[in-house]
Amino acid sequence: MELVSLTPEHTSPNQGTSTALVPLATTGLRRVGGELPPVCLALSSSTLIGLRVYLDEFWRQLVQRKPTSTTARTYFKRGRLFIAWLEQGREPGSRRLDRTCLEAYRAHLDQRFANLRTKNGYLTAVRQFLSWLVPLHPGLVNPADCVQGWSCSRQHTRRHLPVEDAKLLLATLESDPRKTGEQRARNVAMAYLMLKTGLRTIEVSRARIEHLQELVPDEKWRLWVHGKGRASADESVQVLKEVYERIQAYLALRPGPLQGSDPLFATTACHDRGGNVLTAAGKRFSTRAIHRIITEGLLLAGVKKPGIVVHSLRHSTPTFALLNDASPTRVQKMMRHQHYATTEIYVEEVQRLLEGAEEAVTQI
Repeated sequence: MELVSLTPEHTSPNQGTSTALVPLATTGLRRVGGELPPVCLALSSSTLIGLRVYLDEFWRQLVQRKPTSTTARTYFKRGRLFIAWLEQGREPGSRRLDRTCLEAYRAHLDQRFANLRTKNGYLTAVRQFLSWLVPLHPGLVNPADCVQGWSCSRQHTRRHLPVEDAKLLLATLESDPRKTGEQRARNVAMAYLMLKTGLRTIEVSRARIEHLQELVPDEKWRLWVHGKGRASADESVQVLKEVYERIQAYLALRPGPLQGSDPLFATTACHDRGGNVLTAAGKRFSTRAIHRIITEGLLLAGVKKPGIVVHSLRHSTPTFALLNDASPTRVQKMMRHQHYATTEIYVEEVQRLLEGAEEAVTQI
């Protein structure tokens, strides 16, 4: 039978977008009058340029769908790495985007990164991009469907802080001689809030004074949380009296008058040797600054160990709660986990900690 080249369809690849995308060249052939066989992209120089254009459109649509999410930026960054790897040039027999190509990229990720979750993250970004790209080209096969990621343990690689280490961290932040009184009060109140409620650094950074509201008179307060990927502060955590008092002691030291829209935890004025202002007072804390403060506290307290990082404060919250017999459903609401499977990881880790079968091996 006669074989003819498979030409792109005349229809627009994505009629629902404002950007006109030119269909990419494929390597497929079809028999005259026959059905379309599976086809894949030919990795010519024009196709590689086109992939960057499609990646830009993929990123744009993700941003439109979830403007506040960081997923789009992450997928775009990792997609650029994949295209850059394709542009490096490979043997002539492998100049197409097929299963062999994806397996070679998987081997590249395996050599470049040590962490399994990181490698899976880069492979997931490529899989999501190709899943969006393939329907725009009739007959095109998604090679990522044939390539598996790496099996990961459900256990966290980051550890929670032991109770005594958490207390030592708070005591160190409260007595740090390098800081002013206002800075010490701010840092200890911030760390105490993170340990008791499981707030992420981005949620601490976004917190405002008006978000802290009374829930039970003189007993409990509610802090509205502007979570990751959220457009506003639409979730809340309970703030107990001991944490509230720490926050109020800090706010009393801040120069006023304070407004409800002011950040709950703010910067202090920082000057260089010439008296020039490097950082103005009263500005919102960045996540990088929060990381630096907590990391310095862990180091000064002598509790910075492998697996102990700033995010360990968030890991400590559900662990302490479960060790004190809190129900998993209550812990899920406190941690604002979208899926119970995430909370279940903490449940399994606590059960493993309390009921390890190794303790039953007493014969030796």
